[in-house]
Amino acid sequence: MKPTTREHVIAATHFVLGPSNFLMLRLPENWDLRLGRTPMDIDYTIPWEGVRWAQEGRASALLVDSKARRAIELSVRTARGSIPPPKLVDPHPGVCRVGGHDATYAVGATNLGLFGTKRYTVLHVAYRCDETQRGVDLRFMHKGSAEMLEAFIPPLERARCH
Repeated sequence: MKPTTREHVIAATHFVLGPSNFLMLRLPENWDLRLGRTPMDIDYTIPWEGVRWAQEGRASALLVDSKARRAIELSVRTARGSIPPPKLVDPHPGVCRVGGHDATYAVGATNLGLFGTKRYTVLHVAYRCDETQRGVDLRFMHKGSAEMLEAFIPPLERARCH
C-alpha cells in the first residue's frame, strides 16, 4: 500500500508584486507545513499558466510531524542565476527528479551556530526549471538521522514548480 500524501503550497506575498508561489510540495500525510523562522522575500516573479511564481526570492518553512514530535526546517531559494551549494561534511550525493526536472541532491552534515557547535543533518536538493527560468534550491535541516531526510526524496518527484 502506498503512503498517502498531501499537497502544501510554499508561497509569499509581496506588497507590490502580490502573492507568488515558490513550490507546491507533496508531503506524507503525517507532516504539516508551518511558517518558518525567517521572513519570506520575493524580488522577481514570472507568470506561468495563470499563476505567479517567485523567480528570485527566499522562503522558510517548518515541516512538523506533531504525533511523532519532530520537525524539519526547510529553506527554499530561487534565483535566475546559479545558487552556491552549502558546504557539507561527508556529503553523500545522488540524483533524483523534482516536478519532472532532473535534480541533484546531497545528504551531509553542517555545523551552525555562533561558534559552529550545533551539528545539523542537511538534505540539499538543487535543480533548474526552464519553464519559469529559475534555479531552485531546497535545504531540509534537522538534528536527527540522514535516513529521515532521505525519506523526503521520493515525494519530491510529485512536487510542482510551474
